Amino acid sequence: MVRISLVSVLVTLTLASVTPVAMALPGLGDAMKGVMPGAEKSADADGATQLSAADAQDSIVTEFKEILRDVTFAQGALLTALGMKNQGDAAQADAKAMSGACDNKCIEEGIARSAELDKVIESAMSDADAMKAVSKEEAGKAIVPWLKAGLRTAQYIPKLGAWGKSATTEIKGAGLMGAAKMKKKFSQGLFIVSKAPGAAKKWFSTIKLAREVFKKNDISYEGANSFDF
Repeated sequence: MVRISLVSVLVTLTLASVTPVAMALPGLGDAMKGVMPGAEKSADADGATQLSAADAQDSIVTEFKEILRDVTFAQGALLTALGMKNQGDAAQADAKAMSGACDNKCIEEGIARSAELDKVIESAMSDADAMKAVSKEEAGKAIVPWLKAGLRTAQYIPKLGAWGKSATTEIKGAGLMGAAKMKKKFSQGLFIVSKAPGAAKKWFSTIKLAREVFKKNDISYEGANSFDF
């Protein structure tokens, strides 16, 4: 269990200013130091960075799918708060369906669905009438899912960067004949390395939008420091 403070989670919003290209670099983990201390500790704590890229790939892939599910669920909660219950319910149903086997096409479709939800939320936020209809009760319920999604994403990005660096080293070490085979072996992990940074940037932008919903409707953050995940 990780005890978090709201301040620590919201600090991660600064990641939205990092470009997808920069975030995809193998040295991303080092670049993150000092931005989200908890994220660096988490990456070391679960031992993922101590394993070979081959051994750690399943963990990297599984965790990304879980985070994508968490974000989609949180987007659904925010849509419900914005008065779009049908769309919110549909998003949360999509989130619950993200379990079991999920290949690169499945992951890409999930990312595209999340991006679509981002646009719907952004559009609703620009609608003055929609903002007046926000349910404080539902907005309050949306806080926890967004804290969870934001925290997990911030903790994951350094681990993904470390894995990408390890995979690159192992591919280079395989020599000319073995490199193609290694790239195929790491295909799903490398796919996520190419997709996750851009997706994370959009997610943090949506977290900013969520904060605006909370602020405009006087949703208190009091007590958020004691949430455990």
